[in-house]
Amino acid sequence: MLKQASGSKRARTRAALIEAATAVIGEKGYDRASLEDIAARAGMTRGAVYGNFKNKEELFLALIATRWQPIIPSFIHGAPLRTQMRILGETVAREARIRQAYAAAATAFQLHALRNGKLRAELSAQNSAIYQRMAAGLLQFVPAEALPMPAEVFVRVLDALITGLLFTYFQTPDLISDDVFVAAFVALAPH
Repeated sequence: MLKQASGSKRARTRAALIEAATAVIGEKGYDRASLEDIAARAGMTRGAVYGNFKNKEELFLALIATRWQPIIPSFIHGAPLRTQMRILGETVAREARIRQAYAAAATAFQLHALRNGKLRAELSAQNSAIYQRMAAGLLQFVPAEALPMPAEVFVRVLDALITGLLFTYFQTPDLISDDVFVAAFVALAPH
């Protein structure tokens, strides 16, 4: 029982640090955000940070892992690709509104990744595995012959479109309506 409570406390501490990191990195960017700033925002000491994360990059990766999960639509088995793409567009539009609160931290992450070759290599390996799972998942709902290109390529196109739409929405939310999200994905479905 005591061990379980300790695990809960650790989880709460990690969650508070991630929340604080989201705010500080969103305000200052990755490079200017210090562990002291993050700890202070969480009402903790720098030791609490190091007790839970090896360094700032590990904390940052935990932030991204918890705040920036893949978008998973509720596809319908057997529905045409056009319907599936409409569902995806609607899901991405909903997620854009939710993720707006993390937009600055997500942008800071992109900038940090652009400057860090080792991190880019790790992300590439992770994304490769994610794309394989996404392609397999998509093929459970849509037959390969209904796709405009091989599933492995199509999911990469979808991911690039999602990322582009999200960040354009974050910058100009008044220009990217739900209809625009849906239209972008439906356009990928042949008639």
